[in-house]
This record gives sequence, structure tokens and C-alpha cells, in this order.
Amino acid sequence: MSILYIVATPIGNLQDTSSRAVETLQSVDLIASEDTRVTRKLLSHYDIKTRTISFNRINAKQRTPILLKHLESKDLALTSDAGTPGISDPGHELIAAIDQTMTQVIPIPGPSAVTAILSAAPFPTDRFYFTGFAPRKKVELDQLINTGSVLSVPIVMFESPKRVIGLLSYLENKIPNTKIFIMREITKRFEDSFYGTVTEAKNHFLEPRGEFTIVLAPILESHSTFDLQGLERLVHSLEDSGLKPRDIAKSISSITQMSNSEAYKMVVEGRSAVRDDH
Repeated sequence: MSILYIVATPIGNLQDTSSRAVETLQSVDLIASEDTRVTRKLLSHYDIKTRTISFNRINAKQRTPILLKHLESKDLALTSDAGTPGISDPGHELIAAIDQTMTQVIPIPGPSAVTAILSAAPFPTDRFYFTGFAPRKKVELDQLINTGSVLSVPIVMFESPKRVIGLLSYLENKIPNTKIFIMREITKRFEDSFYGTVTEAKNHFLEPRGEFTIVLAPILESHSTFDLQGLERLVHSLEDSGLKPRDIAKSISSITQMSNSEAYKMVVEGRSAVRDDH
């Protein structure tokens, strides 16, 4: 049986590479990398001579059959540019295509921007919601904030320097007083962090540089600005998760100015409308 190793790589500091990751990258016959140029810097640092092949979102469909053929007789390591493959990075396409009766999948854990920021966040993080890079569309951001409100958990997201001001402006409009913890350039030379309200964060990052990892504290503010369509999408999402109408109504009531009875009526009428459409 061949082995596919899912190898986590440093998110900025090469010294965070585990000895197990180094041994794995040395022992396999081939390394599938998100960007071979990035991976070669890591391999060069540890004097690893293993051959590499690119595997990313652009070529995943074409590369998957090639890598599956390789796994018929040899081991393979899968890496992304930083962190763990499949976590906001390419990787799941290959894993999903594998016959796990013929190939064993073994994770080699390591650096993670998500766990790094959660470990340093100044509020409880035993439960959290991770969304990867922040959604681009306003309607999807609305749904994300609604979900975080209902679950009452911190929301973790990534953002680029070009888009972080737009994200903070949106959040300030919705939840200006919610606490936010931001780390920039985690594990890198110019790493820094910020903790305060959303409004304070927007005023702090006037000329943002580097990659941002963000944690929103559990949202406690009233959200009377949520539109009806946003609430309807949230109701459908909660229904799909298996919640009963009364539980959904309580959740809706907790993030709006609706009473429990008003929210319950909206949920029930929505279900009736769906049945009538069919």
C-alpha cells in the first residue's frame, strides 16, 4: 500500500518546520507542491533533493490522474505554500480522488495561522467558526455575521492587505463595538497584533501591509440592520442543519429586535410558502 503524506509547511518562519516533516519530504519519491518555487526554498534550506511537481487550483484537474498513477506504486507528499494543504489551500481534490483501500493518507501536522492566532486571542476560543478568506460579496458577509451571531463563537478569517480596509469598513457598519483581534505577518519578521473594537481596528490600519489573520469575538450587538432576505437565508441554513422551528426562532430573536413569537411566525410562514411552491 502506498502512502500520501499531507505535510504542513511553515507559514513564515522556516525554523517552524518539524523534524518529521523534513524526514517525510526526504523519504518520498515525489512532492506535489502548490508552487514548486516556494517549496524549493524550503527544500534547499534543509538540503532535500526530492523531485517536485506543481499541484494547484489551476492544474488540479489535469494533475490528479498523474499523481494517482504515481501512487499506484510509490509514496507522495502533498504541500501548500504555507500551512496545511486543503485548509484554504489546494489538496482536497487529490484526497477525494484517492482509493483509500489502496493508498493510506497520513497527515504530518505543523504550523497553522488559525491555531496560532486562536492561541493568542484574548477571549475564549474553545469553539470557533473558520471561514478561510473573508467572503467578497456583501450578501455572503451578511450570512457570515448572522451565523457567528447565532452560534455565539469567534469567527476566524484571512484577508489580504488590499481588501482588509473594505472588510473593516463593512464590519464597522454592522458591528462597530464588537471586539476584534488581528495578527499580521504571523511568524515573520514584521509580525504584530492588534486588539480593540472594529472601529478602532479600522482607524489603526490606515496603510495595511502583509497578510492578515482576524478573529472576531462572539457577536453580542443588536443587528437590526439585517435585511429580510438575509434572515430568510439564515433560516434555510439553520433548517438544513436540523434545528427545529422553535430553536430557529430563538436564534433569530437573539440577533434581531423580533420577539420569539414574531420570529417563530416568520419561520413557520416561510416553511408553508415552500410547501405551497411545491
